[in-house]
Amino acid sequence: MLSIQESALTVLELFLIAALGYCVGAVKARGISLGSSAIFLVALVFGHFGVSFPAALQTTGMVLFISSVGISAGPSFVGNLRRHGAAYILLCLFTAVSGSLVCVAVIRLAGVETPLAMGLMTGAYTTSPGFASAKEAFHGSAEAVAMVAAGYGIMYPVGTLCKVLFVQMVPRLLGADMEHERALVRRGAETAEPAEDGGHHRFRLDPLGFFTLAAAIACGILLGGITIPLPGIGSFSLGNSGGPLLVGLLLGHLGHIGPVDVRVEARIVEPVKELGLILFFTGAGTEGGAQLVEIVSQYGAFLLVYGIILVFVPLTLGFALSRRVFRLPMLNGLAAMSGGMTCSPSLAALIQVAGTTDVASTYATTYPIALINMVIVMQILANV
Repeated sequence: MLSIQESALTVLELFLIAALGYCVGAVKARGISLGSSAIFLVALVFGHFGVSFPAALQTTGMVLFISSVGISAGPSFVGNLRRHGAAYILLCLFTAVSGSLVCVAVIRLAGVETPLAMGLMTGAYTTSPGFASAKEAFHGSAEAVAMVAAGYGIMYPVGTLCKVLFVQMVPRLLGADMEHERALVRRGAETAEPAEDGGHHRFRLDPLGFFTLAAAIACGILLGGITIPLPGIGSFSLGNSGGPLLVGLLLGHLGHIGPVDVRVEARIVEPVKELGLILFFTGAGTEGGAQLVEIVSQYGAFLLVYGIILVFVPLTLGFALSRRVFRLPMLNGLAAMSGGMTCSPSLAALIQVAGTTDVASTYATTYPIALINMVIVMQILANV
């Protein structure tokens, strides 16, 4: 007779989802695969059948992944910002405006209620601050808030998968030479090495750099928890993803703080990122899967069509703008769109496709801009 303790059962479910996810992710169709992002898809199924995990698990995974990405991209961040900063800001604005216009079209032409359409948009953009801003805009109506949540619940998992597939499909459709594209990203980043300190010896608090990871996460969460009021609009915060990302970038760029060496061994960063993805995808997937079928059956599958349009119109137009107008390298354009639509899973997929974490500095540049944009956009759309 098989007897498993409840805590052990949770661990079993977690790693069973991960194992099945890697199996699904290894399957290729026309050279495209989901990779570790397939864990999210498998978790959706498990979530539908009642499997759930503590919210802290998902948050832990997210901060492990995003802080590790920041640390590894830190050395190239300043050069990337100096070279393409204006283009990234304009791309974020364009992405928010184009999505807003589609959302207004869904409201006006398709007759979808404004709160539901706004929920679809926040799910399509996978933006938690935008979702919170949309709910706040209708705080006086429980029915409207429920519609926002329904739209977000429908589109969050679908929007995530669409963007993961997008960043994998584009290089193949363009027939990209990935070695050439990687060289462009590295050249554009103008990676700077930490300056020497004139012979003074630095010391490390631990040999591998786990102190730096822990400090980046702790300080990042504190930074992300700071709420900045936006008079007449609402409030803004970096949250648990933006905060650790920026602190990780700062530590990765500096390389040391006074006599303390804060570098992290490269052989540690990659496993930590992958573990973070396992935790994040299982938590987010099971959470989304719990209500996905119920919401679709209640509101109709046609909402998915509108939601998918809300994903692909800004993505496609924004990427075309990055290439034709701003002349950004392909990988920088894809990273800018991942950041502009605040999607960490598509960044993870892009890192796998690109074979370099240099793209993360572009994501980090556009991400906080996109967060502010979406908070403001939700307040404007509420009055449409």
